[in-house]
Amino acid sequence: MNFPVVVGLPQVILFLLAVVGIGLLISTAMGISGRRSGRYRGDEDEEDARKFGRHHRYRRRLPIGRGILGLVLVLLALSLLWLTLLVQTYLGLTSDIKVARVHATPVANADHLMSVELILYNQNGHQTSDQTYLVKGDDWRLEGDIIKFPTWLNILGLHSGYKLTRMEGRYEDPNLERSNLPTVIPLNGGDDNFFKTVQEQAWVSPVVEAAYGSGTFLRADGKTYDVLASQTGLFAEPVK
Repeated sequence: MNFPVVVGLPQVILFLLAVVGIGLLISTAMGISGRRSGRYRGDEDEEDARKFGRHHRYRRRLPIGRGILGLVLVLLALSLLWLTLLVQTYLGLTSDIKVARVHATPVANADHLMSVELILYNQNGHQTSDQTYLVKGDDWRLEGDIIKFPTWLNILGLHSGYKLTRMEGRYEDPNLERSNLPTVIPLNGGDDNFFKTVQEQAWVSPVVEAAYGSGTFLRADGKTYDVLASQTGLFAEPVK
C-alpha cells in the first residue's frame, strides 16, 4: 500500500500565513491588555498607597483610535487563519495522484482483443514499469485497493492509501462476458494481507474511515489515459 503525504510549497506558504496570523492575534491581545491596565492614576493615588500600605490598580480608558486599530489587527489575524484553513482543506481534499498511464488499441483482424501498454508510477510520480499486454475484451479495466482516512487527516496532508492490484479485460456484451474468460493480469502482488486485515477492522478503527476496492474502465480507443487515485478511488482522464 502507498500512503502519500501531500506536503509541498503551497503547504509551506499556508503554514507561514498561519504563523503570521497567530502572531498578530497574540500581539494584538497583549497590546490591548497592556494598555488597559496601569499602576497609579497620579501622585495623589501613589501618596495614598504609601500612606495606607496598599496598592491598587485602575482601568485606563482605551483611546478610540487604538481600539479600532486593535480590532482591525484581530480581524486580519482571524482572516489569515480562516484563509489558511480553507485553502488547505481544498488542497487536501482535491489532491489526486497519478498511478498509471494506459494506451489501449484494438488488434487488427482480431475480434475482442486489444494491445494495452501500461505504465505504472510510484507515489512520488516516478515511473516504475512499462509493459505491453494482449488483453481479451473490448474495454480495459484497472482495479485497486483503497484505504480511506477521515477528512481531518486528508486536510492535514495524509492522502488515502492505495494499491493497484490488477488489470483485466471487459466485454461490452454481457453474453460474451459470460461465455468468454477475460484476461486478468495481477499487479503489485494483488491483494495483500495488510489490506484484508484493515478491511476487516476498519469499522472499529478511529483513523480508518473505510477500506474497499475501486476500479475504472474505458474502451480501447487508441487514446492515452492517466489513471489517478483521489481521496475516494480510482478514475481515468485523457492525456492532453
